Amino acid sequence: MSNPAPLPTEQLIVNGVSFSHDDFHQVVEDFYGRVQQDAELSIPFLSVHDWPDHIRRLTHFWWIRFGGRPYMFAEYNPVAKHYYAGFNANLLERWLGLFEATLTDRLQPDQAALWIMIAKRIGFALTAKDEAFRHAMENKS
Repeated sequence: MSNPAPLPTEQLIVNGVSFSHDDFHQVVEDFYGRVQQDAELSIPFLSVHDWPDHIRRLTHFWWIRFGGRPYMFAEYNPVAKHYYAGFNANLLERWLGLFEATLTDRLQPDQAALWIMIAKRIGFALTAKDEAFRHAMENKS
């Protein structure tokens, strides 16, 4: 995709709550720094070999989830990636807890509350899809 990345100060407004592109980047960078230090969460993320690229991709993921224009080509297939990395409902719950703590630490309360709500909805949908994928993979054998 040939669109330039947004300026760090470019804003999105969702339900009356404003986020800059830099807000997304700072949260993602801080969060994945915490993931790398977490005894349990760091294990499935050993498959990440290029952390700066991972942070760029996840910043883009959240930017477009909040309504920003896509600026890079990225195909997101979290179900298969999570399955093959060994992710499960317990790890997702831990992930959400750490993510919520990061959001609370990095953002204003209204920003954190909105993002937490969106992350939990995505997490719920991902858990359901993960279970269906796991069931399909186990029944292939």
